[in-house]
Amino acid sequence: MILFSEFKAKYRTTALTFISFYEVNYTYDRELLVDYFGCVFDLLRGLIKRHISPKSLDRLDVVQEVMKDGSLLDALFDYDNMETGLSRHLSVICCKLKNLIDDEKI
Repeated sequence: MILFSEFKAKYRTTALTFISFYEVNYTYDRELLVDYFGCVFDLLRGLIKRHISPKSLDRLDVVQEVMKDGSLLDALFDYDNMETGLSRHLSVICCKLKNLIDDEKI
C-alpha cells in the first residue's frame, strides 16, 4: 500500500507541475519533468510487474524511453509555436489533467 501511495503522490505532483509549465509561459524545465516521469514509471513498474506479462513491461519501457529522451516534452512545450505542432494539444492535455485532479482521481 505504501508503494501505491508514493505512486499516487508522485503522479499528482508530476501532473500539477506539467499544468504549471503550461499555465506560466517559459517556465518549462525539461530535466525536472524527465526526472518526475522517470520516478513515476519506476513506481508504476514496481506496482504492476507481478500482474502483467514481460511483453507488457517491455511496452512500458518503450514509453519510458520516449519520456526520458525529452524531445516529446520539448515539442509539447514549444511556447513560440503553441498553435501548431504538438503544442496545440497541450491545452487539451492540461484540461483533462485538471479535471482528474478536481475529481480527486489523481
